[in-house]
Amino acid sequence: MGVSDSKRRTNQPAVPQVLPETWKALLAAADDFNRLAPWVWMHDSYIVGLRHPVTQEVLLASILGRLRTLFALLVYRRAAGHRWLLNTILNDGDSGGLEREDSAYEQDAIKVEFTPKRVLWKEDRALMAAAGYAPTVKRGNGWPLFRSLVPGGFPWHITQIEAETLLFALPRVAAVARLVREYPEVWESRLDGDVAFLPDDFDPAAAELSGEQLDWHPMIPPPGPPPDLVSFDEPTLTRLHKLTHAKGFHLEVDLGYSTMAVADVDRPRFPKLALAVDRASGFIGGLLLSEITDRDGAATLGIVLLNALTQSGHRPETIRVQRSRVAAMLSGVAKELDIPVHLDVELAELNAARQSIEHDFNRRR
Repeated sequence: MGVSDSKRRTNQPAVPQVLPETWKALLAAADDFNRLAPWVWMHDSYIVGLRHPVTQEVLLASILGRLRTLFALLVYRRAAGHRWLLNTILNDGDSGGLEREDSAYEQDAIKVEFTPKRVLWKEDRALMAAAGYAPTVKRGNGWPLFRSLVPGGFPWHITQIEAETLLFALPRVAAVARLVREYPEVWESRLDGDVAFLPDDFDPAAAELSGEQLDWHPMIPPPGPPPDLVSFDEPTLTRLHKLTHAKGFHLEVDLGYSTMAVADVDRPRFPKLALAVDRASGFIGGLLLSEITDRDGAATLGIVLLNALTQSGHRPETIRVQRSRVAAMLSGVAKELDIPVHLDVELAELNAARQSIEHDFNRRR
């Protein structure tokens, strides 16, 4: 359910600093959660709602592990996180605008995953050693791995604020899990998308949770922001209008997250990769990774399209894209240039070019 974080990248930003006392408390709470093993009876569709005690932000928590492949608590935040989780629960992962290839990169969450020790990075081991931590679950997935997920970002170490958020969430989600273990009927009549909110003043250290305390709210995925649109200035449009249409020339165009992480200030990030390929010949007419400031990739997509048209010396008969989001981004400029944009599931030449580029990059690292 996400981008792999098992490998380090070069040119890493500094690891965020978390207070030693926060680490010790967080490790203890995570250890308690792991010993409880709520994934034995909790489904990932059981969403627990919390309100941050300081910011009042709505947090949606989901427990993973029912399939015995990944054991974790994820706390989804902000509209992007809520959209990702609720689309996964309600729409079988359909992201409502972001294609499946990109959706894994769009999570906004804080997680603790329980793993074998070998999965930990050296920084994780150093922090746990400094805290004098050893898990009480001695075999298998006993070690807590804390990560921060943001849209387009490489899974990274958590900050002080994120650590405090997890420290707030862990015992409260555990209280819900204990309630469901004793009274499974609490959730049996609920529909997917029903969120069980805890009272803001609930203190898991003072008393056990009762079913009457849960405040149920149905939630649907919030709409995603519209994509930025590709646009050209008037001189460029005038120049492109002088290009003649070439019959049989079909341009395959794509924009999606690259698997090639690049350095940024706070964490490595996955840039967008824009490609334009001539369907007939397989010739790559444009290729560019987005700059960090171009998060939606519209500027990068525009550059690649312009390069492809300039190099070919013609306007294509059609532009072929796999993603509806890319079609929307190109819709305005394509209409101005009188080039139809068609959704096409099979872009063989473009996909082959993309795979070759990313394979070569990964092989050289």
